[in-house]
Amino acid sequence: MDTKKLTHPHDKFFKDAFSRVQTVQSFIGHYLLPEESTLIDLSTLEAVKDSHINPDLQELFSDAVYAASAHGKPEHVYLLFEHKSYPDPTVGVQLQKNIAMVLQYHQRQHADEGIPVIFTMVICHGKKSLIPYKGPVCRFVPYQNWQPLFPDLRYTFIDLQILDDDQIKGDPYLRILFLTLKYIHNPDLLEKIRDILVIFRELDKDTGAYEYLLSLITYLAGAAPKKLLKKLLGRINRILKKEKNPMSNIIEEVFGDLIKERLEKATAEGMREGMREGMRKGREEGIKIGQEKGKREGVMEKIEKKAVIKTEKVVKEMVANGLNDKIISKVTGLTLVEVRKLKN
Repeated sequence: MDTKKLTHPHDKFFKDAFSRVQTVQSFIGHYLLPEESTLIDLSTLEAVKDSHINPDLQELFSDAVYAASAHGKPEHVYLLFEHKSYPDPTVGVQLQKNIAMVLQYHQRQHADEGIPVIFTMVICHGKKSLIPYKGPVCRFVPYQNWQPLFPDLRYTFIDLQILDDDQIKGDPYLRILFLTLKYIHNPDLLEKIRDILVIFRELDKDTGAYEYLLSLITYLAGAAPKKLLKKLLGRINRILKKEKNPMSNIIEEVFGDLIKERLEKATAEGMREGMREGMRKGREEGIKIGQEKGKREGVMEKIEKKAVIKTEKVVKEMVANGLNDKIISKVTGLTLVEVRKLKN
């Protein structure tokens, strides 16, 4: 697992769903083998919180890790969830590293116990499959041909892209998560968003439902294809109003603001990259001319002059596209005074 903070919308949405014990219990009941699920005492299931670990293990918890007691035994059982939104051939190595860290954590917390059972699950929703699979849910054994030379690294692998909708089981939080992850890159998201939102009916009396709805909206605004965002906003708004959801007006405002922020950032980044490319090309062109004439000092003056001209042109294009002075200043690195001078 990468040593990264929860800045990616996929990671944040995944962790929001798997922060609920009942969702993990539901996953265990629907996706583990019977002999695996019966080993776990679900009444003792609890998340391994970040505060329980030292900084060396912090990277492990960007997805989810749970601990429980084994049925009728003093031993502990751990469940390690790894989420992937893209193909990653090193996932087996990451699991090996994370398992080692769980064992270190267990040894510090329960030094008098033996080695615990650790279940590892990889949930993938990338556009391409993560591993060669035999179905949407399978038990993957890496290095199978060389098994005597490697430790047993079996893990449950779920590929949401090829999992049929009617095969997505579990509590409402889990089904909303899996359906959304499955269609987040797909144009069919516009049609499927109704099926996703309707599931919230089952959470009518759940105090965490509104918070999770906001989490879903935040995820969609940050991860759905940009070309679908405005249509998606309209579709969600119509569905929520039809469902007489009291959050409809708030959701419309929040989603609209998030979309605007995302598109402004994308525009700013595109302009910043364009300006860098223009400056680079201008610099290369200036250096080439300078080498031919042998007048380096004169060339540097030309480069600076071209840079100023290009910057002025970029600023005027930004103004024409409706960007305000603060955004222009942030993108170009100019002060607000310099921006206003170039606008005139």
